[in-house]
Amino acid sequence: MKRTMLVIALILFAALPLAAQDDDPNAQLAIELVSKMDEFPAWLEQYPGWFGQASDDESDGIWYVEFYAEDWEEWLGYADLNLSTGNIVESFIPLPLPAEEFQRGQDRLLPLVLGDPEIAVMLTDPILWDMWVDFNRWDRVWEVYFYRGTQAILVTATLNEEEDYFTIDEISDPNALEEEELREALRDEAINLAYSADGAGEALNPYDDWTTYTENLRSGIWSVSFVVNGDELYFALVNVDDDIVLETVTP
Repeated sequence: MKRTMLVIALILFAALPLAAQDDDPNAQLAIELVSKMDEFPAWLEQYPGWFGQASDDESDGIWYVEFYAEDWEEWLGYADLNLSTGNIVESFIPLPLPAEEFQRGQDRLLPLVLGDPEIAVMLTDPILWDMWVDFNRWDRVWEVYFYRGTQAILVTATLNEEEDYFTIDEISDPNALEEEELREALRDEAINLAYSADGAGEALNPYDDWTTYTENLRSGIWSVSFVVNGDELYFALVNVDDDIVLETVTP
């Protein structure tokens, strides 16, 4: 989940129109302001060598600022800043829970999880399972993992802080989730590889509403079609394992 969250953040950031950090004083100002506001100073000082990136939406004057640990090792959070007023509109920091708060939450959560009828049926005898509790600081949810050999169960729960009670949100197979996430990552890689192939830009640039269809033909090999109104604009056969384009077709 953590790796996934970081990958998603990097993808979203890559899609933004970045300001030139060395040339745009407003970008540097936005980064500096956010780094000194709310919980950001104490958080960032734990990561020597941190750096920020900033981009603006010229339509509303809001600057998107996000922070990374040195060498892009970890995504450290973001803020939407109104540069005119100097106010943060929205922000998020993936703060971990203090040890005492985590312990209190775990002590309250486990009886709820182990007493859930659906989970009880799946476990049969909890003593036969290894258990691990985690607070997912990126998604701000609690995760309880059960493992027994190759079997695995993931229970996701949320604490309603206003009314101070836990709810079980989902019971799933983490192994299946990892497989699905891997497939989505490979699919995205195949699309990016196809889009970077010779001729793709010329075929697709006149359109901004094309749809992408993909198929995993065999291990590492994907077909990618770019389609508009049922007409195929561009086709590519790619190998994501070797990061190469095997074939392209422009109708």
